Amino acid sequence: MGWISRTIGQGRRAALLALSAIIFLPDKLAAQGAPVETGSHIPVALWFVGAVILGLAIAYGIMRNRSRTRAEKQITDQATKNNYAEEERDRVRTHGS
Repeated sequence: MGWISRTIGQGRRAALLALSAIIFLPDKLAAQGAPVETGSHIPVALWFVGAVILGLAIAYGIMRNRSRTRAEKQITDQATKNNYAEEERDRVRTHGS
């Protein structure tokens, strides 16, 4: 229950800060002059599309990994152990210790 009261207290502080900013700041904070065209919006759109695709790929991987059977997990663990053992053998063979 303590975290709830802390969250409410933080919300009150944020509201008080916003209210004081509204009261003490000047009225005309809008941008002055005509809007500036900075270029194409396509690169920004591509960033968002890429982020969505990455998010979907991560979600797919997580969902697929959760549905693995015990046997599939054991096969993966054994393959990982074999890879580490092979790397260790190669390291010892090339470096000598």
